[in-house]
Amino acid sequence: MPVVTDPEKENKTESTWQKVDAIVHLILENDRYLHKNRSPELTQLIMAKYSISVRTAQRYIQDARREINKMGKSKKKGALSKAIRDREYLLQIAKIGIKDKNGNLIVKPNHKLALEILKDREELQGLYVEKIEQSGTLTMKNVDMSQFTEYGLERLKRGDPPEEVMLDPKSLKRNDGDKNSNTDSGGS
Repeated sequence: MPVVTDPEKENKTESTWQKVDAIVHLILENDRYLHKNRSPELTQLIMAKYSISVRTAQRYIQDARREINKMGKSKKKGALSKAIRDREYLLQIAKIGIKDKNGNLIVKPNHKLALEILKDREELQGLYVEKIEQSGTLTMKNVDMSQFTEYGLERLKRGDPPEEVMLDPKSLKRNDGDKNSNTDSGGS
């Protein structure tokens, strides 16, 4: 809220922000008002409720939507820190267990659980990158054998993997537009 030095203006500013807060609650209660196509309906409702002009109602609605957007962003940051705090609490319980007033263990330490909690916490912090492993066979269909040189055909005949043969520049004939591949013109 802006800093205002005049007491009369301060009361006006406070009442303005109270109206904006009321509009925020109205929008949050009826999420259909979040959509821009419902703005005229919301504007009319605000105008009637507070006896204000169209422009003032639109400005209040705009401020209320800004406040709602701020809430969403701050809650996201807060949710991550809360999740980390929860993991820390669970980690302490898993490491040392829970004791009663006399010092007797109610819940024994569980180091496997502690390890899982650590992994979960570090995953939340983005320390682990998910690895995707692929396995399978490559099936070559419709390979134009005329594109291979004699060297390439010989390699295929010996049983070299087709992927390797196709990646070897000596195994493929040069294209008409490619003057530097496979053969050296000797012009250097």
